[in-house]
Amino acid sequence: MKILVIEDDADYSDILMTSLASWGHSPVAAFNWFSVMRTLESDSFDLIVTDIETPTGNALNAFDFLNREEKVRSIPKIVITGREGQETQNACLAIGAVYIHKSTSSIADLKAELDSLSLTS
Repeated sequence: MKILVIEDDADYSDILMTSLASWGHSPVAAFNWFSVMRTLESDSFDLIVTDIETPTGNALNAFDFLNREEKVRSIPKIVITGREGQETQNACLAIGAVYIHKSTSSIADLKAELDSLSLTS
């Protein structure tokens, strides 16, 4: 599965990329929303894994806009973030994303979510 990973923290991005690749997927990294928009125009993905806050924008706002296109709206999304609370969870649901809290278990939570979606290889 081809997965777009949007994460500005290089170390955490490496962890996500390594984990996804070890599970048999083909992850592609994007570190800012400018590259995300170019990448989504020129390539297709089976899943998007994103953080909410990056220096170049907010995923919730970006996907509120990007989801206007069916191509993007139809891609499953998983948000892994340090932001907590029901408001954040509801905002993730509003853009069609699964919420995972960024914690010591977030990689295991990501794997479990992929398994539950039957998206693992």
